[in-house]
Amino acid sequence: KIQHPNIMRMVCVDFFILGGIANFLEGLPFLNLDYLSIRDTVDQFCNIMLHQLDLSLEADNLDRFNKDFANDDQVQFPRPIHELSTPKLLTETFCSGSPILDYLTADEATRKDLAYLGLTTTLKMIFLNDFIHGDLHPGNILVSRNARGKLLLTLLDCGLVIEFGPKQHETVIKILGSFARRQGYQAGKLMVDTSSKCQAGELDVKMFIHGIQQIVEDDARVNFVEHIGDYIADICYLACRHKVKLEAAFINAALAVEIMEGIASSLYSNTQVISTALPMVAKAEFMHKLQWR
Repeated sequence: KIQHPNIMRMVCVDFFILGGIANFLEGLPFLNLDYLSIRDTVDQFCNIMLHQLDLSLEADNLDRFNKDFANDDQVQFPRPIHELSTPKLLTETFCSGSPILDYLTADEATRKDLAYLGLTTTLKMIFLNDFIHGDLHPGNILVSRNARGKLLLTLLDCGLVIEFGPKQHETVIKILGSFARRQGYQAGKLMVDTSSKCQAGELDVKMFIHGIQQIVEDDARVNFVEHIGDYIADICYLACRHKVKLEAAFINAALAVEIMEGIASSLYSNTQVISTALPMVAKAEFMHKLQWR
């Protein structure tokens, strides 16, 4: 991978424009769009992208991913060749495989195994490793077989990563864990308590928490985590209406789940996210020494 000439200037101009648009939207009166953390999200994305322009950092990301999945023989990443890499040039080991979308026509058992393998990998990144591949579209996922004949995922293009840090990671685990257990009231309360900007009065707080609880309870046949993308718009509406600022960490984690859930559902329509997520939520809570009633 070779850095494009003048890419730093072009990216900085792009983010200057995006920052201006974010400021304009958040400044619109009466809409309360600042509670969607638009500017915070742009700033976070800017920091991620500027770091991505240093290809030596992508090499470090590959080292971290290889370490995180060292004991998993069904997930692999290219390995950086540090002696042949610089901040403007990244040299990696070659990984063979077929694009994951080629498996849409595979037999049902293979599609099911592949769907759960991808989902498990993503949830491990979010709940256990706090180091998430930020660009997991199908073009960055190859599939092959390992030495035991098992399916093997190869994840490419690891320049874009999300890492929350201990405090934000704990917050994400608490909120998504509450949603996974269908504890809407608890999830809403946590979103208020951990909000960095909450100008809601007592009534607005109650209405926001009730709204979150209602989202979880509306359809008893499904779990929030199974259809998290469908509810993001509803949560954003509640945040604007009741002046509760959503934390970018929650949005990023929710979208990461939604992207892989979409791929998994395309492979196997009956994929159950919650059965895979709950054991990892429990492990993550134990890791952070969290206790639930």
